[in-house]
Amino acid sequence: MTDEDLHIFRTIAMTGNLSRAAVLLQTSQPTISRHLQHLEKELGTTLMDRSSGSIQLTPQGLQVLEFAQRVLGEWDALKQSFHQQKPISGFIEVASSTVPAKILVLPAVASFLHQYPHIHIHVSIMNSQNVFHAIDEDRVAMGFVGLEPPSTSWRTELIGRDEVILVVPNLPQYERWPTSIPLKDLAQLPFVQRKEGSGTHLTAIKALRERGFEQNWRVVCEVDSHEALIETVATGIGVGFASRQIAAMMSTRQVRMVSVEGGPILRHLYLIHKQDAENNKVSDLFLGHLKAQHNILTRP
Repeated sequence: MTDEDLHIFRTIAMTGNLSRAAVLLQTSQPTISRHLQHLEKELGTTLMDRSSGSIQLTPQGLQVLEFAQRVLGEWDALKQSFHQQKPISGFIEVASSTVPAKILVLPAVASFLHQYPHIHIHVSIMNSQNVFHAIDEDRVAMGFVGLEPPSTSWRTELIGRDEVILVVPNLPQYERWPTSIPLKDLAQLPFVQRKEGSGTHLTAIKALRERGFEQNWRVVCEVDSHEALIETVATGIGVGFASRQIAAMMSTRQVRMVSVEGGPILRHLYLIHKQDAENNKVSDLFLGHLKAQHNILTRP
């Protein structure tokens, strides 16, 4: 068993699809299948159930996933401890959309700078489309987004998952939908939405279209950030789509979170940077720290 086996296993588990995992890892589906078979053969058990069309982890597969996260996270931490033996300095330019910035990047920056006080990090928070532009124009070393990257020439890694939910005011007129709202009722509601380029907004639109609902709601206000959206909804102006994790972090009694008909709207969070980018040891050190802190498997 190798760290490559574990990383491939993790990617399959997160995508639930062999071909999608192969695209993200920039390899072939037979190679992906071969690594999975090697892992199952070595352990003498089935790790993934592929009988229903979609891939589901078996109980043994869940144990292996937990093991992989722990072991590779500890390996990254060990490598970082050796780097601490001499002062390290440098500069890192990072672009991130709101959700990965709040739940992954900024917490990692805080702990990283505590360990490496001579390194300076500049984090620009923008929507996902602007992160793509920053990467394409070489203005940043790395980007974090909640939207699938458009370029296959970029190095892409899955770094987490998020759920998009509908945030509604905690007012009597919205009590008819305690936990979930039918798609047909969305057209009746006033909406607060993020401006064009938001990964959260685009994820919600795509999911609703796949469920047969075209965007025909009434937009009463556009805002620049998650925080502004939730605060605007709290005034009672309307409803809006937001990240469940960000809404939970803001934790206000003036709004409630409800799902929409058809089940949870889930999405991946991605790390992106160019394949031909110059190797930067300081950037690599930060990425290793972020992955270790959040139990994200390192790509071999």
